[in-house]
Amino acid sequence: MTEWPLDWQGLVDEAVRRRKAEGHTQKSLAALAGVSMPTVNAFEQGEIKLRLEKVFDILGVLGMVVLPSVPGSFAAFIRAAQKRWSDLVEPLPPAHPALQPLGRVSYAYEIGNGEIEQPLGMLRRALQSLPSTSGWSPFWVPTKEAIRPVIRDALIECWIGNPEADRVFGDAAHSDFWQVTGDLKAYLQRGFQEDGSGNLEPGTIFDLTLPVWRTAEVFVQILNLAKALDLDLETKIRFETRYTGLEGRELLSWAAPLRRWPLAASHRSRTKAITLGTATSVAELMNDFGDVVHRTLTPLYDLFDGFDATPQFIEAELAEFQRSSLQFR
Repeated sequence: MTEWPLDWQGLVDEAVRRRKAEGHTQKSLAALAGVSMPTVNAFEQGEIKLRLEKVFDILGVLGMVVLPSVPGSFAAFIRAAQKRWSDLVEPLPPAHPALQPLGRVSYAYEIGNGEIEQPLGMLRRALQSLPSTSGWSPFWVPTKEAIRPVIRDALIECWIGNPEADRVFGDAAHSDFWQVTGDLKAYLQRGFQEDGSGNLEPGTIFDLTLPVWRTAEVFVQILNLAKALDLDLETKIRFETRYTGLEGRELLSWAAPLRRWPLAASHRSRTKAITLGTATSVAELMNDFGDVVHRTLTPLYDLFDGFDATPQFIEAELAEFQRSSLQFR
């Protein structure tokens, strides 16, 4: 008989190494895995009296195990959305902007733990009627035939980066791909705005303010959708965002050059990617918006030589966001 010994401590050590390499705190890892922070802590202490499915949830987030996805789960939805995007861009030539080759950011959320179901036609109309927060809001619903959202495979899908469409902008920053399901799971992927035509050296910088503004836009979109669907204030929300292509980028005040005060020194990332997550509710987003944004983004900024994204910095950016947002004009 062949023996397959499992080095439990080695497994734990590798999980801790990966968590730190990807910039996760125990809290953010717990949120992404759908477990409690004490569970993550116990696992990292080598505790063996844990439910196996909880351990698998932790290892799955860290890319250490690929499990059969539970149909309808948040993780399965994200994985399927990423695969769909990969299939769409596979025929494109290398370095095509729609491939988002220098880096990208994705946002995913689930409202109501999959327990709320909406007809897709009605949901698409609801998405189209939501207030804009900027000239290029997240989950933008275009009306041009070649890029408008379509209903396929029991979800709503939109690929603004379709190279066969007659598009005004052809760069990675305007190549959005998004999906929304009837049970209120959503996924959006786009290239970095810093890598657009306005930057002479794409792939070299990471803007100081844009993560706050873009994350805030997604949270505002969630709140507007919850309001449009008349959801209960205690409705739970899971949120995940992933940044890739970060290694070697310098943190700069590019989108708002006059707001350079937080940057007293050079801040550069030596990490390729990071996945962030948080669990919240409609009520918490309404009442503690800044706190949710701060706890979500702190590990991202920390990758840039420990840049301290203080609550005061986040609040100042959110105040600017509110003043500039189309929704508040």
